[in-house]
Amino acid sequence: MKLFYNISSVHPWNDTRIYFRQAFSHGETGKYKVKHIAIENNLLPGNIPANIEVELLAKQSRKKRMLTWTPLYKKIKKDKPDVIQFHDPELLILMNIIRWIPSYHPGIVYDMHENVPKVLMRKKIPEFALSMYRFLERQLLRACSGVVFAESTYKEDYRFLTCPTMDVYNYPKVPFMKENEAKEDVFTFIYLGGISDIRGGETMLLLAKRLVDLKKKFHMKIIGTGSEEYIGKLNTFIFKNNLEDHISLEGAMAFDKAFESIQRAHVGMAFLVPDPNFMGGKTTKCFEYMAAGIPFMVSDFLIQDVLDKWECGVSVDVLNMDEMVQKAVYLLESPEMATNMGERGKAAYRQEYNWENEEGKLLSLFDKIGSCS
Repeated sequence: MKLFYNISSVHPWNDTRIYFRQAFSHGETGKYKVKHIAIENNLLPGNIPANIEVELLAKQSRKKRMLTWTPLYKKIKKDKPDVIQFHDPELLILMNIIRWIPSYHPGIVYDMHENVPKVLMRKKIPEFALSMYRFLERQLLRACSGVVFAESTYKEDYRFLTCPTMDVYNYPKVPFMKENEAKEDVFTFIYLGGISDIRGGETMLLLAKRLVDLKKKFHMKIIGTGSEEYIGKLNTFIFKNNLEDHISLEGAMAFDKAFESIQRAHVGMAFLVPDPNFMGGKTTKCFEYMAAGIPFMVSDFLIQDVLDKWECGVSVDVLNMDEMVQKAVYLLESPEMATNMGERGKAAYRQEYNWENEEGKLLSLFDKIGSCS
């Protein structure tokens, strides 16, 4: 059995894409013993499947992440895994160093979660620095045996790659989904994911405030984590505007528990801001809402093809709060319509937007890389 390293120096160990989907998929093939190495958090690994071993790295600040490279290098040099899959752009440097280990030629696959140059554009990096990054990234990508794109839009900027590539979307994997979860007593809007300004943290709170002003009966449940400073900012807003009875910040939650909360809710939310890295993307949380059978409100530059085909949610201009309030009230006051949207979304998930379909694409890429090595 081959040894497979699945590495992140940024993501928590229980990240749904890298652990519950990709690590599980590789482990279940029976071809690999998977060593999953990622960042510790407040949850401890449990019920780990056969063929998977979880190893935790200490969480480091952005400036200190390079400190993880030395122990990772030593582990790789000692164990000599046959395949390495990594998930962070900074690890491109480490993978190039790995290539210098004598008589060692692993398959190395980069799972690209973000189009980093476009992220840097948002941060208004000077053009010369952006050009330098693009040049360095292009050189470092030579170490890769293959590249996985989390969004189809990424490959437009990476046509220079000569190694095998594959679009693998982060669609849900819900193998033990319980049907017909009882709904919350009060109409519930829900969010699951990272909490930050660019992901709509403040937007959700402003929407809640407007709904309270309209005297609507509802609850807003926000599941996920963000920086301590940002969560503190949101809590201050909630307190100052007397929204404690309407909004709950739930923090981190195991996916199975979070999914049950989604099933009990009435409408999902995905209010990403207009950003070059997000435009035309397929935000994962909306497909989780679809799997749970609830409609959703989503930024009007995301998954519009899905909405056009399945009519399972509504798109909103996140810069127009009046429009957002209008559509939230429409869903709140049209329960039958919302239920029908949710049922269409669940049908779409079962037919098209599930991890089982994406798993096949992922494994075919690794088979191709293996046959070339």
